[in-house]
Amino acid sequence: MEFPNLIYYRYEGLTAMIDIKNTLEKCIRFLQSSLCIDDSKTRARGGFFGFQNTVKPLRKTDEPFIFYEITGYGINLLLKLNQWYGEPHFLNLAHDAADCIIKAQIDYNEPNIGGAIYDRYYPAQDKYFPTFHAYPNAVCAGALCELYKHTKNPRLKESAVHIKDWLFRNSVKKGNSCIGFNEFYSAGKPSQKLFPYESICIPFILLKFQDEFELTPTQKDELFESIRWAISSQTDEGFFPFFYHLQKQKYNTTAYSHFTIYPLYNLMGYPLAELEDIGVNTSFDTYKKCAQWMLRVQDSNGGFYTYYHGNKRVWHQQSPAAGQALCAFTLMYEKTDDRRYLEAARNAGQWLAQNQINEGNFSGGFYWIYPNKKFSSIQKNIMYAKERIKSRIIEYEQIDDVTVLLDKVPIWPVQFAIEGLYRLDRIES
Repeated sequence: MEFPNLIYYRYEGLTAMIDIKNTLEKCIRFLQSSLCIDDSKTRARGGFFGFQNTVKPLRKTDEPFIFYEITGYGINLLLKLNQWYGEPHFLNLAHDAADCIIKAQIDYNEPNIGGAIYDRYYPAQDKYFPTFHAYPNAVCAGALCELYKHTKNPRLKESAVHIKDWLFRNSVKKGNSCIGFNEFYSAGKPSQKLFPYESICIPFILLKFQDEFELTPTQKDELFESIRWAISSQTDEGFFPFFYHLQKQKYNTTAYSHFTIYPLYNLMGYPLAELEDIGVNTSFDTYKKCAQWMLRVQDSNGGFYTYYHGNKRVWHQQSPAAGQALCAFTLMYEKTDDRRYLEAARNAGQWLAQNQINEGNFSGGFYWIYPNKKFSSIQKNIMYAKERIKSRIIEYEQIDDVTVLLDKVPIWPVQFAIEGLYRLDRIES
């Protein structure tokens, strides 16, 4: 007997089933809970939390905070949910999220940081974290533009344009060519890392809404330069390096699955696929090359390990990459009709269904790390100290930090999973 809304396929010799709609519905319920969206009467109202902790956090900075990047993602996802299900409730939540972002914006006339959005806000302390990150700002700007296109509220566009201006003040050049944007701005602490995924995704967002941002020809040229530089960083294997160190002028070639899939999919869109229509002729070839790498490294259980080092990898898998991969694979299947990508999407969906939290306050969410191994506070402090020492005194390529990711339920894997499961359900239907 076959049941509706279940996918059947071969999985390691057994018939596996995914109840797509059930997994999707649990994600959507969790997304609307106060563990994901702040429902207080404070300036945090409408904002999306970065993650929740299942035990007392290791660091004070890991206490619950409003994460503006995830709030920007939230706007785009809420607009999609409104479109898919026709429920005005989602549109109202999107407006609340936009208000939360704008409240976190620095006055445009402030030197160095004017127009920027804070990275995070800690409701319990009523305190903003005093750093400003490029990619989260771009996400916020794009989300405000997306909502502006729905509402024509000039306040949204004005805020987005100010963010865009701040981003261009923080662009990075190598010779006469733009190669991306500083990871962050923080007084007294220069940014040294440039992430190839950001050098694709930030320009993608700005070019996608180029009319709303009122981009100049010079600004467009710089964005295309940044994209070309990042595409050139793609390895022969197909993944993107973790980051480029500006002072050392060298790449860290750890394959961080979450970041290397970002240029294929994030909640702002499918950058390397959509850039083909904006004028980057080689971008979809780059997408396919990375997707082929993903096929090769996807585990038999459908998941992705956090870090890959050549033919080796760490012991832990992670939920963000699984949700992203599900979305990326569904698009590849739709564009190529290659059933390898449909099977890979089903496997990623299987991983999400099997690893979704099914009881307690976090039902519908996902742990960041799988398996979420249990360590005592003392053990985690020792592990974290070793990771910190290693990163400071040893010149090394193989990043494998994990301690601060344990015992956390991040919100963005739920966001990714919702879009991916919805797309997979549409394909299977």
